[in-house]
Amino acid sequence: CVERSVEMMVGILAVLKAGGAYLPLDPEYPADRLSYMVQDSGIELLLTQSHLHSLIPGAEALQVLELDTLDTSCESDADPRVKLHGEHLAYVIYTSGSTGRPKGAAIRHS
Repeated sequence: CVERSVEMMVGILAVLKAGGAYLPLDPEYPADRLSYMVQDSGIELLLTQSHLHSLIPGAEALQVLELDTLDTSCESDADPRVKLHGEHLAYVIYTSGSTGRPKGAAIRHS
């Protein structure tokens, strides 16, 4: 959950390079939609910016990394070299859903 920015792109690329999958959470979505997406998707890690952290209902139950305050000076800058193939999950996107509830669609690298 970050604003459109360089930090957002860095976060997305970091998740993908680490072999993870991401779920975009638009900070402008209503709180009930964000809450549903967080609960339904089962995410465990929230990448956000410090001023948006409080917008995510249930964030206290997640591991949270605030990209604008994160100190990576002690982290390795080596490529993680995670092997991925086309069937690995890249991201989940929520559609409006015909039932009125958003529906998550899992998108693979392929």
